[in-house]
Amino acid sequence: MQAPYTDPPAPSGPLPDSAAETADPPARAAPGAASPPPPPRRWAVGLLSLLHAPIFAWAALSLPFRPWTLFALVTGALALLHAATAALSLAPHPLAPRAFRVTSFVSLGYLAFLSYGLLSSAVYVASLNRGLGVGIAAALLAVWGVVALLTLPFACWGVASTGGLAPLRRRSPPRATLAALSALALLAALALLLRHRNAKADVLPVPGGATSRTGAALREALSSFEALPAPPAKSPSLMTTAPAACAAPPEPGRPTLVVTHLARAKDPGRASVVTRCLQPPPGEDAATALAAALADALRGPLKIDVVSAVQPLGSPGPGLVGLSLRPGLDGICLAERCLMPWQLIALDAFNTNTPLAGVPDFRFGVDLAALRRALGEPEPPGGAAGAAEGALRSGLLRIETLSYTVDRAGALHLLSRIGEPGVELTEATVQQAAAAAQRYILAAQRKDGMFRYIVDPFTGRASFDGFSIARQAGTTLAICELGAGVEGAPAPKELRTTVQRSLGLLAKLERRAGDGGAVGALFYPADSRGTVANLNPTALSLVAFLSCRDVLGDTREARAAHDALIGRLARMVLATQRDDGGFAPQLDLARVAPVLGPTQLYEGGQSVLALALLEDLAAREPGPELPPAAEVRAAVDRAMDHYANRYWDHFANDFVYMEENWHCLAARAALGRHRRDDYERFCLDYVAFKSRLVLDEGSEVAPDLVGGYGFGNVLPPHNTATAGFGEALAAAMAVKAARGEDLGRDRALMERVLRFLVRQQWSPATCFACSRDVVVEGGFSESMASPRIRIDYVQHAWAALGHGGRMLGLVPGRSAPLAGPL
Repeated sequence: MQAPYTDPPAPSGPLPDSAAETADPPARAAPGAASPPPPPRRWAVGLLSLLHAPIFAWAALSLPFRPWTLFALVTGALALLHAATAALSLAPHPLAPRAFRVTSFVSLGYLAFLSYGLLSSAVYVASLNRGLGVGIAAALLAVWGVVALLTLPFACWGVASTGGLAPLRRRSPPRATLAALSALALLAALALLLRHRNAKADVLPVPGGATSRTGAALREALSSFEALPAPPAKSPSLMTTAPAACAAPPEPGRPTLVVTHLARAKDPGRASVVTRCLQPPPGEDAATALAAALADALRGPLKIDVVSAVQPLGSPGPGLVGLSLRPGLDGICLAERCLMPWQLIALDAFNTNTPLAGVPDFRFGVDLAALRRALGEPEPPGGAAGAAEGALRSGLLRIETLSYTVDRAGALHLLSRIGEPGVELTEATVQQAAAAAQRYILAAQRKDGMFRYIVDPFTGRASFDGFSIARQAGTTLAICELGAGVEGAPAPKELRTTVQRSLGLLAKLERRAGDGGAVGALFYPADSRGTVANLNPTALSLVAFLSCRDVLGDTREARAAHDALIGRLARMVLATQRDDGGFAPQLDLARVAPVLGPTQLYEGGQSVLALALLEDLAAREPGPELPPAAEVRAAVDRAMDHYANRYWDHFANDFVYMEENWHCLAARAALGRHRRDDYERFCLDYVAFKSRLVLDEGSEVAPDLVGGYGFGNVLPPHNTATAGFGEALAAAMAVKAARGEDLGRDRALMERVLRFLVRQQWSPATCFACSRDVVVEGGFSESMASPRIRIDYVQHAWAALGHGGRMLGLVPGRSAPLAGPL
């Protein structure tokens, strides 16, 4: 018997609701036989295909960052099939069932295609990179789940209802079902509208009557600021984690200002920090109340938070309680006690929530129990761990504020989180930011050469724990590339001393192996046991020694002081190179043999960069300490060929790349002596992908996030990721310039990135609560909602400002050698 809806006869008039109703009635089933399943209604198939078609069309056009990929072609074909099925089903047309059947089988084939591609990419990435690779692999598998949801139910329904393995019968569902579904859809829409309304905070009156006029009103209230007495020479910062005590909770109709300032202490030679919550009665201007409250203040830094909106703290949804507050923008109140957004940043409160108990290092968002403790509430009898979410949210108010600070000169600055959004990108601001980053790094070094690793800008707590050879070397590299004089000018003495100390520290970490100690690798601590050396610290240290060679002195003898060490480290990198051109992650010094295994992030690009710099030196100044230039050149060529043609030769390379910034730096360094078109293209493809994650004005994000590298408003962009992209973009721009390609879009992108960075740097205006015990100005925190400063955060930001500024003509000097032939 023929399947009833495989090929129905042509209708003489318009199709009824089901195309099957025009076909001959199916034969009655034999007694005891199972009834065939009913065929689908044409409107259901048409509407579902109409929903699928634009989804697959968007995926084909938007997901790959390169046009005409295999994924784009296959996905576009499936989108066209869905569009045809929708049109034929809604027309109606006698070919509609056949189109439905074809689209169903193609959907199954598409799922198989994606399954193989994503699974192979997940296995590849997880094997290639430790740590982060596993997370990316998990993300790829999550994508598979979404694709399966879009294809598998539709395909199974289509195959079964258009013939399948046995004839199927059609039963029209009761019309009451359609009415019930419509009612549910209407209720869901109403619930969403109600949810949208509840998410809006109630507005409070602000000085000036509107947020656009608040700054002018505050300036008028501060007109007598210069007449205030000067603070003591060693006055403290405005850092305080004590909640502001208000007369009443912030509420609509009641203006609320929280001001923190310096006041005279009991000791005549000291000053104390005072926080006041001002809530003038109706009819009294809030700015006037501010002027009166500052009568006994000292002329020092001043912090003003104007509460502009308030809302009972709600829940974003199951498991998302950590996102109840917007990082760095929202404060919190419990009854009359309030913490301002900057205080929550100082407490690192936006990184305290641990949604996965088994992964304590995975932190994002707020912990409501910790917030209640910070607001002065005692621990509940049963402990906060067992408290229900509703109980933890009870009584908490989310507040939005307008954030201002007044510096010692009396200038008013508008802040956003811990940045200054009013700073523009100019030649002066970029050079000032680069100089401040350099001062921070030079001040972070102790006499033995080690750089201070982590600093809390609010408490001043500093730590050298977690020392990393690679980060020590990377920081030294930035000093030599950007701090030295331009166009042959000698490096300043202070900078040369800093470089000598750092390289001296790195040199003491060497351990030799091989015949006559010809191979060297770096270990930390130097007396650590074991003979297996990691490639990453040695490769990047080799880059630092090569890049700093000309900074150490004007004579050849001064420059060659570390050449013997450079030769030994170079032989270690060369010894780890595999036959395919890639690099093993470790070297067994006892046997001088590579230890094969998954590589770490960055070390491949760092190794190519090291060998590219070594090739140039060995060709210019050959010597017995260095490997022969021909040997190095052959190694560079094999490495470039591997990374350009086989390293990312798998399904996912049309969608995502790992952190490959160093390959762009290597391609730039090789412009003068060893150019390869495919390796340069690998860098440009990587930057093209990464550029899609830089937030712009069309991303519908808060203005202070524009230029950051991130995923939207929920989680603030990390400064280091943004700076790392800026480094790679600057290198890619140099490569493009050497290739004669247009830089118009790259310049606009670089301007957004650098504008973001100069606004995130700690400055005199934003450092109103910074510790006076360590240098903070010039540093960069992890993000605008996470305060700690790490030395590599500053290093990468300085590198982006310096090299990016050079490519835009805002900073003197050049980052790339004169390009040779391609």
